[in-house]
Amino acid sequence: MRDVMLIVHLLSIAMFVGAGFSAFVLNKAAKKLDSATIDGYNKISLTLNYLSKTGLTLLILSGGYLMTPYWAILGQMPLLLTKLILVVVVIILLVLLAIYAKKAKQTNDKKYFAKVNNLQFLNLLAGIVIIVLAVLVFH
Repeated sequence: MRDVMLIVHLLSIAMFVGAGFSAFVLNKAAKKLDSATIDGYNKISLTLNYLSKTGLTLLILSGGYLMTPYWAILGQMPLLLTKLILVVVVIILLVLLAIYAKKAKQTNDKKYFAKVNNLQFLNLLAGIVIIVLAVLVFH
């Protein structure tokens, strides 16, 4: 069962961080488009949030299982504790992202799309740091 959960965990990392990389690249490319095309792009780019949420949900479920042997010694592993704290930060960022994405869809206001883009970038950075910390903890 551990191998299955590890596979799910790695695939969900690809989903979560991949959505962040996709949003980053697409946002950079969209800056070169005219404003009418950007409006259409902004609405389409919000679908990447579903990929992030799905990836993070699978990460939490599989990670909780994979953490079973480490809960008792968590206090002795500061990098692992930092990693888990960053996962909580990512959850908060995704909640904010969902709120701003909903407002962006409803109002079509560019300020909400800008906030969504910024939060997607922060999620990407946090995801990369979480991966680095995981490698340092479990190598």
